[in-house]
Amino acid sequence: MKVIGLGSAGCNIAKAFSKFPQYDTWGIDVHQDADITIKKRDNHEAYDEHFPNLKRKLKLKGDDVCVVVCGAGTISGGVLRLLEQLQDNRISVLYISPDLALASEIQKTQERVVRNVLQEYARSGRIEGIWLVDNQLVEKGIGDVPIMGYYDVLNQAVVNTLHMINVFKHSEPVIGHYAEPSGLSRIMTLGILDIEAEKEKWFYDLTRPRDVVYYYGINEDQLKEDGTLYKTITNYVKAQADTDVNVSYGVFTTGYEQKYCYCIKYSSMVQSYAELLGD
Repeated sequence: MKVIGLGSAGCNIAKAFSKFPQYDTWGIDVHQDADITIKKRDNHEAYDEHFPNLKRKLKLKGDDVCVVVCGAGTISGGVLRLLEQLQDNRISVLYISPDLALASEIQKTQERVVRNVLQEYARSGRIEGIWLVDNQLVEKGIGDVPIMGYYDVLNQAVVNTLHMINVFKHSEPVIGHYAEPSGLSRIMTLGILDIEAEKEKWFYDLTRPRDVVYYYGINEDQLKEDGTLYKTITNYVKAQADTDVNVSYGVFTTGYEQKYCYCIKYSSMVQSYAELLGD
C-alpha cells in the first residue's frame, strides 16, 4: 500500500507507517524537510485553487493508496485536488480529528467542511472509504501520554492498529464467521478490545454503525491448549449483535505471547447527520 500524508499531521503519520516494509510513503507539506514541498498559501481556498500537479512525483497507477489528513490545517484545503490526481487508484482516507477546544473559528470551520466532504466522497463511492480517528479518544484508549513525544505516541497507536488490521485482512483465519459489510458502509473507525476486561476502546464515536468486525490475534500455543477460548470469544461476539448491527469475527495465529483484538465499526451515515438528528 502507498501512504500519502498531507500537512504536518499527515506527514508524521505517513512517517510512522514507513517503519513497516509493506508501505511506501510520501509526505506533502510546505516545509523543506517534507518529501514533497509545495508552496505555502494564505488560506484554505487558495490551496484548493492552486494545488500543484504531483502525478510525476508520486508515480502511482492502480495502487491501493491511503491519504492521511487533518482537517484543521489550512493545507487540507488541497485534499480534494490531491484525490483527483489519484483517481486511477483505489483510495481510502485516514482522517484525523484534532482537539478543537482551543481552535479558532476558522480552524473549526475548515475541519468541519473537510470532514463532511470526505465522508460524502466515501458514501458516494468516489473513494473506497474513510477512517475517522479522534485524537482525544485515542489518548483515552491508550492511557496517560507524556508531553514529550505526545503526538508520536498517538500516531503510532493508530498506525499499529490499522497495520495489524491490514495484515489480518490479508491472512486466513484459524476460525471465524466473517460477514462482508454493506457496500454502503464506507465510513469507518478503528478500535481495540481488551479481551480480559471485555472493554472496547474506539478511536472515534461512530454513531449508527451497521457492521462491526473483531480480529483476534492469539498465540499458537494458546489456540492449541486453551479449551475455554472458543466459548469466550463467541459468547462475547454474540452478545454484541442486535437487530441493527451485523457482527462478525476472525481468529488469527500470531507469534506474540499476549492475545489481543482489533476491531472496525462501519457506518453508512455521514456523522454530522447523526449530530443534527440527535436522539
